[in-house]
Parts: sequence; C-alpha cells; structure tokens
Amino acid sequence: MKFDCPSCQATINNMDVKDRRRQGLFQQIQCPHCESWLRMNPTMDAIKMIGLVVLLVTSLLNILRVFPAIELELSIAGFVGVSLALISVLIGKREVI
Repeated sequence: MKFDCPSCQATINNMDVKDRRRQGLFQQIQCPHCESWLRMNPTMDAIKMIGLVVLLVTSLLNILRVFPAIELELSIAGFVGVSLALISVLIGKREVI
C-alpha cells in the first residue's frame, strides 16, 4: 500500500518503511526520505481498533457457538466491524508527530 508523506510529499510504499515503533496501541512509522515520524490520525486509528475488536469478538462467539440463536446478528456485526476497519485504513491520513 502506498501513501504520501505529509512532511516531504514523497510517495512511500509500505514495504520501504524501515523503522516502526509502538506507543500504546498506536503504531508510528518513519519516512525513509525525510526521516520524520508519522502516525495515522488518532480518531481513525481508534475506529480501526474498535472494528477489529468487534470482528474478533463476534467471530469467536460464532465459532464457539456461544449464542446459536443470534448467529446471523453476530455475523452482521462482524461484517460491520471489518468494514469500519477497512474504511478507516483507506480513508485515514497520516500526520507528522
């Protein structure tokens, strides 16, 4: 996946990023061109994490058949969760720290 660095406006391939670090739940990457640290917008990153957690919980509940009466509803909730995560990754912009 490619994105533009907000600092130097260079197009960066995700595979070209060499330095990554975590602060809490959020990941930061370093631009290989200007060496500034970048992160996804915190709101979009939180939406991504919520979507992935919803997907994980609903999938586990369906696999373990904890609530067999609401399997369809759990499947729809999992689909909504993965949709939120995907949309936040595709729409979310990186910002300089």
